[in-house]
Amino acid sequence: MEDKKPFFILIASQKGGVGKTTIAINLAVSLIYQDYKVLLIDSDIDTASLANYLGIKGSGKGYKEAMTGEAEVGDVIFAYESANLHLIVGNTADNAFTPQTEKLNRFYTQLQKMDYDFVIIDTPPGYFNEYMAKYLNEVIIVTTPDEASASSSSKLSAYCAKFKVEHRMVINRAGYSKFELDKEGVERLFGDVAYAIIPEDRTVQEAVAKHKPAYMIDEGSPFSLAINELSRAFTLKVGQPVETKQMQREEDRKLGLFGRLTKWSSKPPE
Repeated sequence: MEDKKPFFILIASQKGGVGKTTIAINLAVSLIYQDYKVLLIDSDIDTASLANYLGIKGSGKGYKEAMTGEAEVGDVIFAYESANLHLIVGNTADNAFTPQTEKLNRFYTQLQKMDYDFVIIDTPPGYFNEYMAKYLNEVIIVTTPDEASASSSSKLSAYCAKFKVEHRMVINRAGYSKFELDKEGVERLFGDVAYAIIPEDRTVQEAVAKHKPAYMIDEGSPFSLAINELSRAFTLKVGQPVETKQMQREEDRKLGLFGRLTKWSSKPPE
């Protein structure tokens, strides 16, 4: 049987400052809390926003070295212990850096062989490298609900459609302005593209100040509940985590047939 490849999610935006990294980090943590194995990658070497957000200092080699072949992919992955989250950070480069196609293919081919359920890639604002498209299962386009930001994001939606990459919109910080687009305005811009609404929430501001994922501060906040709904769109596609399935099989084996029948008969009616 062929080994299961990770589900690749790319987080994109047409402009900066819309909360792309916030969505990437908290989506990763939400999936981890559901027992999925997640690798989060910061491919933005201009700002290294992932490391800044989590307060990571002196992380050494990262995305750029893995992409150029200066380091093996496995050697630049480290754990953010607070959430059991595996990271490849984007250490800031002195000069402009564009990955060579050959190196990019090598990098993503190696990632496909790794034991993760999800690989989430936080990208710099703008169009992602077209050669990445064949590795992606889905793109999340993050925007805020103001018309200028949402309108520019429609170009990124068209870019995804050009390369036949499945994508969905995330309307972040909904409710922070009385001048934001309504449901009809969003649908007018993006047509039948799926979208999620993430509300404005003070928990996110607290998280930024504490260098900690908002999901870990308050799982019951409006922001975290919306992130859970977003994560559900992906867990439905990949099914249960492998370890959860194995644990259930082991439990059933120990129970035996009579035990399983008792277990099933004791379930409350749906």
